[in-house]
Amino acid sequence: MRPGWNFYALLIAATLCGTNAAAQCVGDCPPPNLQVAINELILGVNIALGSSGLDACPSYDANGNEAVGVEELITAVNNALDGCSGGPTPTSPPVTGGATPTVTPTVTWTPALGPSITFFGVTNADDSLQDSVGDNPQGIPIFERPFGFGFKLVVEAEGMFGPVVSTYEIGGVPALQIQTTRALGNGSAAVCDVMPPMFGGVPGIDPPQLENPDAIADALNDFGCRFIDGEGGTVGRTCGTGACVRFIDGEYHCVNEETDRQFCAPIDMPLEFPGGDTLVSVRVRDNRGLGDAAQLIIRRTSP
Repeated sequence: MRPGWNFYALLIAATLCGTNAAAQCVGDCPPPNLQVAINELILGVNIALGSSGLDACPSYDANGNEAVGVEELITAVNNALDGCSGGPTPTSPPVTGGATPTVTPTVTWTPALGPSITFFGVTNADDSLQDSVGDNPQGIPIFERPFGFGFKLVVEAEGMFGPVVSTYEIGGVPALQIQTTRALGNGSAAVCDVMPPMFGGVPGIDPPQLENPDAIADALNDFGCRFIDGEGGTVGRTCGTGACVRFIDGEYHCVNEETDRQFCAPIDMPLEFPGGDTLVSVRVRDNRGLGDAAQLIIRRTSP
């Protein structure tokens, strides 16, 4: 659910009624950076309206009553205007070309205004949905595969504004932004090497880089260009005849009825996952910005 006029009323009221900035950084959402951005203010309003959970930004509960009131929104607005003092500055992780033996811990990211991920999963070779075998301790679903290829990764998103549905953006960052913690295939750093005789893989990014996509644009484009529509184009699919998930009735359509775009990538041998656990993270961008991330783990059971 997205806030309507109530959102604007609350935000305007908080802005007009503001006083001095509070000492604690109310409105500074994970990962904390002692700053309150516009998207964090809007997230606070969403929590106050009940369309987002308090766990998305616990700092809004300044009085410990497990709710967000107008006074806390006012404090957050003042913190956005005046800033918060002290504390560390986060740094960006490096891009790596090699594989690592185990999946890394999850990281947090700043909630945003862009499209929501409505489904992130795996299909079998016959395009039927594969069930996960459970979640890891962080609640990330695990999909076991006997081999590192012969399946599809499927991403669905809703709430997309504007025509931006690219999975490959020359000289820029694609709308679909997907990455893995371990190198796929040969880990080639060449961008979009998908044609013979130069089939290549994609580099790993460990830990996941979710906050600064410009820094890893090549890697995002390299993986993203494997997500194609029914005609081989590097764009998202519609939920009609272009969908890539086959259901028990034999028809192809999206998994979630609220989906606006579906993105599908066949994982062939040049893009095979290594043995063990690999964390896959994805975000989708539209004209408003990036949406929240989703993650899954591909567990290859063979060496």
